[in-house]
Amino acid sequence: MISKRKYDYDAYLYLIPAVLFIGVFIYYGAYFNVYHSFFKWNGISKNMTFIGLDNYVTLMKDPKFMKAVTNTLTYMVVTVIVQAVIGLFVAVVNDSLFFGKRLFKSLFFLPNIMSLVVVALIFTELYSYNTGAVNQALRAIGLDNLVRDWTGDPKLALYAVMITNIFTYMGFSMIIYFTAITQFNQEVIESAKIDGAGFMQLFTRMIFPMLKSTHSLLLILGIIGSLKTFDLVWLITGGGPARSSEVVSSYLYRSYVLEYKGGYSAAISNLIMIIALILTWVQSQIQKRWDV
Repeated sequence: MISKRKYDYDAYLYLIPAVLFIGVFIYYGAYFNVYHSFFKWNGISKNMTFIGLDNYVTLMKDPKFMKAVTNTLTYMVVTVIVQAVIGLFVAVVNDSLFFGKRLFKSLFFLPNIMSLVVVALIFTELYSYNTGAVNQALRAIGLDNLVRDWTGDPKLALYAVMITNIFTYMGFSMIIYFTAITQFNQEVIESAKIDGAGFMQLFTRMIFPMLKSTHSLLLILGIIGSLKTFDLVWLITGGGPARSSEVVSSYLYRSYVLEYKGGYSAAISNLIMIIALILTWVQSQIQKRWDV
């Protein structure tokens, strides 16, 4: 007969792989970043020079980094809100359909499962100044004055990437909202309809408030996703032109891989983590007020 002590001991053994994986790839990685951020280091050589907080001081005075932070926050606000609005609208419309719900959801969700490389290539072609479908369509309907170099104009490049991001991930928001809506007590909704509630009343007074937890979930995922955004930015604009679409993740990549600033890029990654923690804390405080 196996004793309780032996059984407990064996159970903890199953945790060892997960603990090792988290310890090596997360906690050690975090320690590695913090430690090396206090050194002047090229990321390759064993020679490192201790410089204390100089990397952080330089970073706070770096206009390129501050531009990347501003772009990231703009990217975050626009994409998270627009994706949520479109996703919620499509979810409500899809829920009201009598047939074709599965096909509609599948088509709308399709971009979310496509490779980001493929999505970036498609939109790069669409945005092309000479042969892109966007400018060709504008020329065809006589709106030549609206033709732009969408990824080559510093005022438009970041927004071009935002549109690509929204197109790619709005289907995810739709699925999350649709799943939440299907969990509603339909008897309450039907009772409201019998009492004379119109669509706008149902939406503003019942559906939207009952989706508080879903709003919160998408907000958290949106914040994390925006801070990690790299693929679309790098593939479509490379952070340009003139760093007008640079975000913190692309600036981190550029500093470490292209400019060999290992210690400096470690400081960047630590600040990204701090920004993520602050934004998550702010979101949690908002959620607490919603729940009151």
